[in-house]
Parts: sequence; C-alpha cells; structure tokens
Amino acid sequence: MIKQMLITLVLSAVLLEASQSGFTQEYYNINETKKKKAAFVNILLPKIKSAQKDILSDRIFIKKFFKKYLFTNSFRSRSDIVRLIRLKKKYRIRQMYNEGEYLEKIDTIPVSLVLAQSAIESAWGESRFTREGNNIFGEWTWGKIGIIPDGRDEDARHKLRIFKNLDNSIASYMLNLNRHYSYKEFRKLRAHYRAKGKVFTGLTAAPTLTRYSQMREVYSRLIARVIKGNGFARYEKPRAEILALN
Repeated sequence: MIKQMLITLVLSAVLLEASQSGFTQEYYNINETKKKKAAFVNILLPKIKSAQKDILSDRIFIKKFFKKYLFTNSFRSRSDIVRLIRLKKKYRIRQMYNEGEYLEKIDTIPVSLVLAQSAIESAWGESRFTREGNNIFGEWTWGKIGIIPDGRDEDARHKLRIFKNLDNSIASYMLNLNRHYSYKEFRKLRAHYRAKGKVFTGLTAAPTLTRYSQMREVYSRLIARVIKGNGFARYEKPRAEILALN
C-alpha cells in the first residue's frame, strides 16, 4: 500500500511538471483549424530542428573519428573514446568500430514525416497523452510511471510515457526510429538515398513504417495523406544540404 502511494505521488509530481512545459493554454484556445495547424507547426518546427542538430553533431563526430583512426591508426583523446562508447550504447551498435553501422543509425528524420506523425499521434496536440504527458508520438512504457490508456485490456501492462517537455518527446521518437529493430527498413532505405545523394522525404519513408501502428499499411497511407494535405513536403532539406553531409 505504501509503495503504491509513493508511486501515485511521484506520478502526480511528474504529471504536474509535464503539464507546465507542453502546449500552452493559448494554443488550446485557438478554435480555427487552419490557425491551429499553423501554430502546431510553428511550435514544433524549432524543436524538430534542434533535435536534428544534435543528431548531426553525433554523425559528424563519427565521420571525423573514423577518418582520424583510418589515417593515423590512433585516437585523438580519451574523450573521443568515451563519446564513442556512449553513442554505441545509445544507438545499440553491435560492433564498436563499425563506422557503417553508426552512420546508418545516426542520421536525421525527414521533417515532413516528424510533423505528420506528430499530428496523427497527438491529434494535433489535443490527445490526452499530449496534454498530460507531452507524449506527441504515442510512445509506450512498461515502467511503473506512465499514463494508463483508456480501454486498455485487463491483461495488458503497457502505459503511455510521460515526457518532461515536448523536446524530449521529439528526441525520443527520433531515437526510436534510429535504433529500434522495427524500423530497420526505414534506416536501410534512408542510407540508400543518402549514398545516391538523393533527398529522403517523408513520402518516401512512409511505406517503411507499417510497424509503427497496428493499422499497418493503412497507417503508411495516412502519413502520406497528412504530408500532402498539409504541404509538409516544403520543409524537406534541399539536395545540396544532403550532399554536404555525405
């Protein structure tokens, strides 16, 4: 009983903190659909770009690390090794010195895809899990702290994750696509496009995400419709920027 009370108190504190750092009441007060969608994008876009910047920082580090190691057969510093080990663990890399494995997993997500999935999974920020826990992408947890979904089966144990803020939810979603085995096809296709110097778009990526939802192929088609219907393709990176990062 005491243990359950402590969990309840911790959950209440976590939910309170989350509720103070998500979409503002000003956002929820917008009634016009067009204005609300525009506000949704304006709120998330800088956060998406910030998360992408962090991924690119790690990617650039990997490229420099292995270039240095290849030509000198030595390491620059202990801090480089520490960072490499951290990235190995974070991205679930199997072979410590396999540059290709790092580069396949440490890469950006098409912005149009992020926007489309965030809109779908959070109902444009209106879902209970987004309001209460800043969970934009419907991510699950089997830990003790989380939001129990309405209508969850009696024998089910999953909960919806609670994030401190929207930024953490975006970063977690990107990490999920970059390392979970369910999205291996997504990563393979992205690597193929990068190798060819082509832009990997949300529309290109959509068919590889059938395992993100129980809707399977219907979900992939829904992503494509949301991207097209809201003009999200305009946020894709230009080809010149893709080539610069190869």
